[in-house]
Amino acid sequence: MLEYVIYMHTIKTAKTNSLAKIVIISSLTILIALATYFGYQYYSDRQATDQAKQAEISRTTAVKAAAAAKEAKKKEPVYITLPGASKIRAIVSDYTQPDDIWAVVSKTHAVPTDYIPSPLVIPDVSTRIDKSTDERSVRSDIAPALKQMFDQASNYGYQLMVGSGYRSANQQAIYFNSLAASVGEEAANQSIARPGQSEHQTGLAVDISTVSRNCYLDTCFADTSDGKWLAENSYKFGFILRYPEGKETTTGYRYEPWHFRYVGIDLATALHDSGLTLDEAWTYLETAAATLKANGAL
Repeated sequence: MLEYVIYMHTIKTAKTNSLAKIVIISSLTILIALATYFGYQYYSDRQATDQAKQAEISRTTAVKAAAAAKEAKKKEPVYITLPGASKIRAIVSDYTQPDDIWAVVSKTHAVPTDYIPSPLVIPDVSTRIDKSTDERSVRSDIAPALKQMFDQASNYGYQLMVGSGYRSANQQAIYFNSLAASVGEEAANQSIARPGQSEHQTGLAVDISTVSRNCYLDTCFADTSDGKWLAENSYKFGFILRYPEGKETTTGYRYEPWHFRYVGIDLATALHDSGLTLDEAWTYLETAAATLKANGAL
């Protein structure tokens, strides 16, 4: 009997131990499964986060690269090459505006009649003192170049004078109407611009004479030593002879060896070397402006 009891206890104990083992193994299996699941989930989440960060870094890098490329394109130099002249770098500006030093002002490129350049100053050179303060003035930014040119001329014995600088549209109308009254509008317009069509209104143009007024506003000024020196050297200071002989059809005005216009040394040199007028160079300037605009510089 005792042996039976022991036997049954042994069997019961074995069953209990087996059940315990099963429970433990099951628990461990569940724990491992949970650990694996949560570990995988953590890894997946971490991987997704890392991928999102990397994607954001890539996007940021791409945006910065695009911005840098755009900025570089803006700064990319654009060059203008006139026939027979060395290439010059285009200035980043809107050449169609009346305050631009490369602006063309003519019968086909008018400026608003109410336009007034600012600031205007009387340059530190000889000027015709019987003219108004306005007409003795030029744009302040060209006054230094004008003085340099006059000083250099003086070094060679030439005594130059500004006969006329800035003119308002109203003053231009007075001059135009006065001549038109005697010769007719069409004839007058060969010598004097209508209001809004005169370079003088920009403050960038000057009529130059000698202090003695020898051949004042006359084509014979071209034959004077002063006029010859100006025609040969004005470009070195940024000025051009705006209405040259033989270009009347192009410019729309008769030959005026006394009328000089500031465009800056680079363009003045290119125009001098090419033999083109500012009107003829306009298509080259327009092309450069279009490129600057396409590059985002304008």
